[in-house]
Amino acid sequence: MDTKFISEVTEWMRQTDLAEFCYEKNGDSIEIKTQEALPEPTQFSCSLTPVTSPAIGIYRMAEKGKDLLLTDGQFIQKGAKLGIIETVTKEYKITAPVSGKLRFASVAPGKAVEFGLPLFFIEG
Repeated sequence: MDTKFISEVTEWMRQTDLAEFCYEKNGDSIEIKTQEALPEPTQFSCSLTPVTSPAIGIYRMAEKGKDLLLTDGQFIQKGAKLGIIETVTKEYKITAPVSGKLRFASVAPGKAVEFGLPLFFIEG
């Protein structure tokens, strides 16, 4: 099958509303699909909102001398304190961006965390 034929078929398809074309002759075959022929990507709905680390540092559940008890499944309000990230020069307060049930991800008090690491998820 020559490239001139393929070019002609491709140009012809641009002028039609066909999304897919299949041709077979003498053992040669061609199949052309336009963007419209591709399946739609699957859309997922998720009720989890990630709470990520704003910096590289050490996660603390509360400031020194204070207690904060967080439990998996606990309902929290938007803006609730979820702990702090301690760096060499600064402390970053972690607060809930939305209201919902708290779900632990990969956080443990006193452990090092990376920037962007999901600390918690909030199920809304």
